[in-house]
Amino acid sequence: MKNFTRKEFLKTTSMGAVLSLATSGSSFSKIVNSKAAQKFDIGATFILWGYGSNNLEPALRDIAELGFASFETFGQVAENFENSRGDFKEVIDRYGVPLQSLFCTANVVDPSVRTGERENLIRWAKLAKKCGATVIEFNADGVTDRNRYDYRDHKQTIIESMNDFAKAITDEGLVCALHPHTGTAIENEEETYFALENVDTRYMKFGPDSGQLQKGGADYIKIFRDFMPLIEHVHLKDYEGGDNGYLGYSPLGEGEQDIEMLLNMLEEGKEEMAGMIMFELDYDGRNLAPYSMFDAARISRDYLTGLGYGFEE
Repeated sequence: MKNFTRKEFLKTTSMGAVLSLATSGSSFSKIVNSKAAQKFDIGATFILWGYGSNNLEPALRDIAELGFASFETFGQVAENFENSRGDFKEVIDRYGVPLQSLFCTANVVDPSVRTGERENLIRWAKLAKKCGATVIEFNADGVTDRNRYDYRDHKQTIIESMNDFAKAITDEGLVCALHPHTGTAIENEEETYFALENVDTRYMKFGPDSGQLQKGGADYIKIFRDFMPLIEHVHLKDYEGGDNGYLGYSPLGEGEQDIEMLLNMLEEGKEEMAGMIMFELDYDGRNLAPYSMFDAARISRDYLTGLGYGFEE
């Protein structure tokens, strides 16, 4: 599957010429150093700007101005925008930032809801495909209380559900990538290894989030290294801990993560991915963050620039 850069995307849309003029002073994501062929483009998820469909356009406006190569939103957000606010593909075209992926959640521990969950995923996958995405970032949920949850009580159901869902998404022509996430059925290191060592990897690939893995107590470097062949999409997220307005995460370069090592591992270990490396920073919504949304994303982009991920018009 071909991943389009922002510049290539603009050339393929009717808004391309207008947007090129309107954004002539901004930066666009493109690798410019001598190892350009080895570098991946960097996209951004929209959750720094909020979690609802009303946050989508402010996110796209900033993502476009900062020059990220693509974006990701939630399946529910895309569907809600489509149903209540207008054509989802039209707003993508208007801002000129390609949709790379949708983040989609399904219950993997209760077999009685599997049919309905599969139908949701298929519906989101069809919308994603129509709008040019290549990946469904799959969040395995169904846990109401992590303190009382033990994955070993649900092992068979978890694997059967994930295999079922991943095949359904693959049959729609997209890649399904498992995303371990705090508070869900697959959060920590043991659960991640259990899942990836038991699912049918013809259909279920891996879409790790470096910050989520660290927050869940996992050795994120080891997990990236051990499952590199399965990685098809990445959330690049720094982590500093504490109650900081970002759920303990931070703009890239301001936390504890060895971002440079992760990027080098990905560049050396992957020739290509179905998805993309996506900058992500969670928005708390309760506590005052130290930066505006735009500035937090700009700081992260500028940190990537310092690692050789250049941005040019």
